[in-house]
Order: sequence, then C-alpha cells, then structure tokens
Amino acid sequence: MDEFRRLEAAARGGRVAHTGFLEPDDAASLSARLKGAGVSVDAEGGVTGARRRVLTAYPEHIPGASTTLAALYVGGAVSEGDLLAALNAAGVDKEDIGDVVPHQDGLSVIVLPRAKDAVLRLSHVGGRPVSVQETDLSRLARGRRRRQQVIVPSLRVDVLGAKAFRVSRAYFAKGVAGGRVSLNGSVAGKASNAEAGDEVYAEGLGRFTVLEVQGETRKGNVKVELEVEQG
Repeated sequence: MDEFRRLEAAARGGRVAHTGFLEPDDAASLSARLKGAGVSVDAEGGVTGARRRVLTAYPEHIPGASTTLAALYVGGAVSEGDLLAALNAAGVDKEDIGDVVPHQDGLSVIVLPRAKDAVLRLSHVGGRPVSVQETDLSRLARGRRRRQQVIVPSLRVDVLGAKAFRVSRAYFAKGVAGGRVSLNGSVAGKASNAEAGDEVYAEGLGRFTVLEVQGETRKGNVKVELEVEQG
C-alpha cells in the first residue's frame, strides 16, 4: 500500500497516521493529494522553515494532530555529511532523520523518537569524538513564520513568490526558469498559477502557502493572504 492510500485509510478509519521525514517536493505533493481527497493533514519539521517534514493525517472529528519529534545535540560534530554517514552506519533510516541544525561547537539533528537511542550511542563522527544529548526543540529556534496580505495583478507563482519573499519578480522568475521552484511538489512553470491551499517551495528562500484569495480590488488586482516560512 502506498503512502497516500495508507494515510487516507487511517484517517477515514478514525486513526492518526504519519509518514517518515519527506523531501520538500514529496511532502508538498502528498499533502496536496490528501487535502484534495478531503483528508486533514499537518506538516511538521521541528523548526520553522524546515526542509524535511513529517506529514500527519487525522480523522475529521479531531481538530488537529501532529507527530512527536525529538532533537539531539551532537557536540563536536562539524560536518552534516559526516553526521548523516554516521547515522546511516548506525542503522538509522533516512526517513527517520529530519533537518540538521548547525551550532558553533556541534550539530543538532531532528529525528523521529524511534531513532533516538541509535543517535545517543554515537561516539565518533567523521573520525572525531562526539558527545550526544537530547535537547528541546524550542532551543533550535531558527527561521520565521509570518502571515502576509499581498495585492498582486495575478495569481502566477512568480508574482506571488516575489511578494512572499520580498525579492524582485525578475529574480524569482529566474528560480522558476531554473526549475528551483515547485508548486504542490511539481516543478512550477512560467505560467503556473496558485490557488487557495496550494504550497510553493523555492530552493534557498523557503515556502509559502496560499491561505485565502480574498477577492479583487477596485483596480482589478487580487488580494491574497499568505503564510510564509523561511529558515
């Protein structure tokens, strides 16, 4: 059974179910499919603007649900690549691992709880001795999330993206042309439009969700409310 059918069946059966950590496009695509099928879904990566996220599907009679995540600080680790290699060697599945957050003297990694023990047992990363301890996710404060109302001439992704990330339209359009912008998990094109509920991910900038299309202004522009996440 694929992830979509598994999560849909769980939610319709009155149960909460979650994925492992997914890449941005995979999470956005699956989330859009679930929402399109009328399934309630939450996406969480542990920190604002997280690149990799877990999706949690839940039945409609529940107001909300999310998946418990854990954060572990690996003191002495300096390379994300070395840390991921050490976790792989320790038998930790990729789907159990979220974002790695750098600090001055080490790295923190966000994981599903079932991976905690394996991370805590790490003694060396990249040939360097390390010390590992669990930490609170709130201590990894990174990035920001904001709601923003914008007035735009159209709902094209490049127009909305320029407003959301406060960059020029030409700059954002280059990202679209270069295949670095996705709409609900699929590469956005020059003429792609976003609607209420759609998620746009821009490599290196962050993501935004179209919360509401609030109608036209007197001058024929469109008033839109966005939720913007930047790491």
